[in-house]
Amino acid sequence: MKTAAIGNWIKKVLVFLFALVYLAPLYIAVVNSVKPYDEIIKSPLSLPDQFTFQNFTDAFESSNMPELYQNSILITASSVALLVLLTSMAAYIIARRRGKIYQALYLFSLAGIMIPPVVTLIPSIKTLSALHLLYTMPGLLLFYAGTYFSTTIFLYVGFIKTIPDSLDESAYIDGANPFVTFFKIIFPLIKPCTATAVIFLGMWIWNDFLNPLYILGFRGGKTITTGIYNAIGAHTSMWNLVFANVMLASLPIVILYLSMQKMFMQGLTSGAVKG
Repeated sequence: MKTAAIGNWIKKVLVFLFALVYLAPLYIAVVNSVKPYDEIIKSPLSLPDQFTFQNFTDAFESSNMPELYQNSILITASSVALLVLLTSMAAYIIARRRGKIYQALYLFSLAGIMIPPVVTLIPSIKTLSALHLLYTMPGLLLFYAGTYFSTTIFLYVGFIKTIPDSLDESAYIDGANPFVTFFKIIFPLIKPCTATAVIFLGMWIWNDFLNPLYILGFRGGKTITTGIYNAIGAHTSMWNLVFANVMLASLPIVILYLSMQKMFMQGLTSGAVKG
């Protein structure tokens, strides 16, 4: 009993330390975003003596935040919608068919997971340039669709396999074609998986910095990450604006996660429970 108690105590301490490591940057960003510049320089880890939200106003205006939000929301929402639509339909066919060709297609799709996105950046830029899509938002959208196709289809195939085939058979008997079966029966049942995919894809695409920097350049517009990079470059010593920019950039993803948290957790656990 004593050994078990000591083991549990050690686990709790380790969990606390890991949580502390992950929460420390968040604490620093939140606390310093509502402190005047002088307080940040004097004591960056302490709670603010004087709360101020002027940092957010100044950061919003100096970084041209409305345009950055508009571009990032448009790119993220379009990319996620395209990926969810294409991969969910492809995953439904792969999960329901029992032929070697479909298994080969699935393995071919999964091969993209093993290729780091950075490796495909230069070939993608050359391809987009040949198609006259470089420095355009549609070009970046197609890049994201190709980059995250493998990961998303992997999520959907595993989830759809937990749904009984009898639902498809009943729909077929009632005269429903595959499109009606998928959109009327299957797609509503995979909402937890869709929520998981939306949160992961939204986070990856929203926080992406390198790909928009090269594919959009300065002619194609700025996203939230590239815009804040430029703002921080102009205000390197103005730490109150830096932390305010960071919080403004993180806010939409936090709202997305909180709004879809319940379905997100179901999507992570349902495969293990039903499998």
